[in-house]
Amino acid sequence: MTGLRQWLPADLLKHIRQEDQVWLTYAFERFGGYPTLEQIWALMDEVWESLHCDADVQDDRIDAFYRHPVWLLNGLFIEQHEQSLANRKCFTDWVVDQAPVRVAEFGGGFGTLARMIGAALPSSMVEVIEPHPHPVAMARAEKTPNVRYRPRLTDSYDLMIATDVFEHVTDPLQLVHDTAQYLRPGGRYLIANCFFPVIRCHLPQTFHFRHSWDCMMRALGLQPAEKVSYGRAFIRHGALNLAAARKVERRSQSLWKVTRYLPGKLARPLSAMALFK
Repeated sequence: MTGLRQWLPADLLKHIRQEDQVWLTYAFERFGGYPTLEQIWALMDEVWESLHCDADVQDDRIDAFYRHPVWLLNGLFIEQHEQSLANRKCFTDWVVDQAPVRVAEFGGGFGTLARMIGAALPSSMVEVIEPHPHPVAMARAEKTPNVRYRPRLTDSYDLMIATDVFEHVTDPLQLVHDTAQYLRPGGRYLIANCFFPVIRCHLPQTFHFRHSWDCMMRALGLQPAEKVSYGRAFIRHGALNLAAARKVERRSQSLWKVTRYLPGKLARPLSAMALFK
């Protein structure tokens, strides 16, 4: 597509299906180039609505949503968006300081962060855990020898990362538990969440976590540690305790009936006191 070549390098187009090229051309022409962050969010909501997705029903519509080329556009957008790159640079610098041998980025999508980490730590193995990676993302990853896409976690990792993942799933706590099983004792799990209604695919049933996430991680067996950009590192100490974390989760869900209406500076301390009473 001649029109698309002015926005994307020619070597990428061969990895993009014809129908996806048509949609990307529409998006670039609609906004006269790359959309703003707010326009990206609006596009995501349009796709969500066009597919009739339901936050309470995880079915083929949700799968189609996450396969839509809007996510390719989002990945390409990130790599030219100043704040998005600054966040990933902060995450990368922190990972370098940990000097891990084996890193997993769970739900790594387009793989920008993984590639940045791989370039900064050429002796480390960096795996992007993504069951359906886009061919463009895989082609870019191949240029960094120590970065690989994998469909699932295997063995153990020194460090794990999940950024902007858990607000998209119906049971974040179960997913953290399942993935943290692969984190070695003493290893760090860097998690960054956005439990707010920024876009439709941020599921409302997760919003109560915005005031209680650290408390639940502590109950699970992941000790909250340092803040990193808009995320936080958690350290695994021994066995994980999902039952204890579920108790905190149920209290959080009950508290949400009140805390959802309070400003964060009031809701967070109220939650911290009530969750471990």
